[in-house]
Amino acid sequence: MTQQEAEPRARQRRASLDHRLGWRISEWVELTGTSRPTLWRQVKSGKLKIVYVGTVQLVPRAEAIRLGLIDTEA
Repeated sequence: MTQQEAEPRARQRRASLDHRLGWRISEWVELTGTSRPTLWRQVKSGKLKIVYVGTVQLVPRAEAIRLGLIDTEA
């Protein structure tokens, strides 16, 4: 993928952060570029929190804000 192709995708990823309350594990992995094993290591060590909505595991918006993926100063 060229730099020109990557820029719109990065903008699209940032735009998808704006109004979400949480992300499914598969969405979070794709969004952040981490692997599933890395995500679960972070959860196990307490570096990343997940919540359950029924049987669905979500990374809450508060985690994206805490990690600096969402700028709350606007």
